[in-house]
Amino acid sequence: MSFSIESAQKIFSGTQVPSPIPATIALFDQLSVDDKLALLWFAYTELGRSITPAAPGAARLQLAEGLLNQIKQMSNDEQTQLMRDLAAYVDTPISRSYANFSVNTKLAFWFELGELMKKGIVAPIPPGYQITQGVKVVLEAIQKLDPGQQITVLRNTVINMGFEPEVNSSGYAKAAKEPMFPRTQPAPQLTVEGITEPAVLSYFEALNADNFDAAIALFTPDGAVQPPFQKPIVGRESIAAYMRAEAQGLNIMPEQGISESLPDGSKQLKITGKVQTPWFGVQVGMNIAWRFLLNPEGKIFFVAIDMLASPQELMNLRPTK
Repeated sequence: MSFSIESAQKIFSGTQVPSPIPATIALFDQLSVDDKLALLWFAYTELGRSITPAAPGAARLQLAEGLLNQIKQMSNDEQTQLMRDLAAYVDTPISRSYANFSVNTKLAFWFELGELMKKGIVAPIPPGYQITQGVKVVLEAIQKLDPGQQITVLRNTVINMGFEPEVNSSGYAKAAKEPMFPRTQPAPQLTVEGITEPAVLSYFEALNADNFDAAIALFTPDGAVQPPFQKPIVGRESIAAYMRAEAQGLNIMPEQGISESLPDGSKQLKITGKVQTPWFGVQVGMNIAWRFLLNPEGKIFFVAIDMLASPQELMNLRPTK
């Protein structure tokens, strides 16, 4: 059997349930720039009561410190315009600097910006702003999501801001040069019910140790990773840059799965579990499914990472017919 990315994407398609996350992000994208900024402020203050981001480490904040210091010195009008430029993808030096940050540094930037807003050092929302019906609709949609889904929506709204001339996987390479997000606890020991494949178990163990070189060695040279709601990232070099930029500090907790052998000796697997980010601690976990395709030699050709539509989908482990 010959493999292709297109055919690999279809494995276990019968067990997937449409996620509300893309629709919620699409609602956010339709808002005006001021509405987007207002929603982020309201979400930060309202959702923060139940979902509290962890304070970033000093090394991570240091990377964004230059930008934050510039903002502190601005007038309220200038601060508001800067945030408008970020949300509107306007080509400015600050927008370009922001776009070069990794996910973790972008989150650190907005975490600290939110703290500065609370203290009155940075203007929280445009003066005289009145919440619109569009913002109310998106807030209500976010509030209906489980905490892990809320994290994903809010994360995606800020990581796509700023201005980048070319949006592709090469952007990961720039962000991947940042220092690693420090781990405070040792990686947990893994036992995944129904799964014994060494490559898959080693993949999870490597990611939980931020050992991306070990994770990449488990892939075929033409292997691919498909992150949630994105196109596949193909080739070891591109996957390594993606992992370095996006997967630092994650606590991956696969729980159970199924494995099916194919006629040529290759295998397809689906595993469900949770992922905790360094930003939201152990209280909040995102419900995740991983769909693997291994070649006959046991190497990873493809892995799709899916945000689950609901916790109930964790139990949806039935072979495709």
